[in-house]
Amino acid sequence: MKRHWITFLFALGSNLVFAQTDFKYRPTAHSHNDYEQQKPFEKAYSLGFGSIEADVYVQNGELMVAHNREDIKPERTFRKMYLLPLLVNLRQHEGFPYPGHQKVQLLIDLKDAEAIDLLQKMIKDHKMEFQKVDFVLSGNLPKPEDFGKYDKILSFDGRRSISYPAESRARVPLVSADWKEFSSASWDGKQALSSDVEQKIRAFVTQAHQNNQKARLWGTPNTELAYRTLQRLGLDYIGSDDLDKLAEILN
Repeated sequence: MKRHWITFLFALGSNLVFAQTDFKYRPTAHSHNDYEQQKPFEKAYSLGFGSIEADVYVQNGELMVAHNREDIKPERTFRKMYLLPLLVNLRQHEGFPYPGHQKVQLLIDLKDAEAIDLLQKMIKDHKMEFQKVDFVLSGNLPKPEDFGKYDKILSFDGRRSISYPAESRARVPLVSADWKEFSSASWDGKQALSSDVEQKIRAFVTQAHQNNQKARLWGTPNTELAYRTLQRLGLDYIGSDDLDKLAEILN
């Protein structure tokens, strides 16, 4: 299997490697459901996004990328869409995903519980090369007390409602929350937030930072006001489905 990976890397060549003169790193930019982009991984990577998200299912012993199980297509494997392009760029940039020794977070939403064992084996085949990639797992996770059973190259996306034991919290570098946890009203991203909602979000961010964790919200709008508001409130990752718009704001 490893030889197959390497053969495929050479076939990819340098198509996924951009000119360093065009590079701008945007560490707080998060590509939400990246696999739904016209050019998964490639688009977010070319814009220097610090975090890229993919949902994965298990089918026939392979990790498949899709939002729903019925959307699975044979050619859309996690290995081909994300791990192989990452390896290409790690080998181009002295072991780092990006020029300038910049890292990337790959947020992997596990839709099937058995996906974690398959992912762990896949990553461990190239463990030394993946040292500068932050693999953060979300979705169908093991119990916090079982985090220690998994290779330390894997970490976990936490929830503010869960109290993690100290030894487990060390494996939780990120805490994510649904926008709805802070307000019962919907937000279209065109109106300013109330001071009460802003205060709740700031408290969430502050608590995460006190625990040496990063903070992220999901379910937020794709508008300039929303991006700037989340940036002002100190969120470590700002999610978007409109990558060009977010990249322009974060310039």
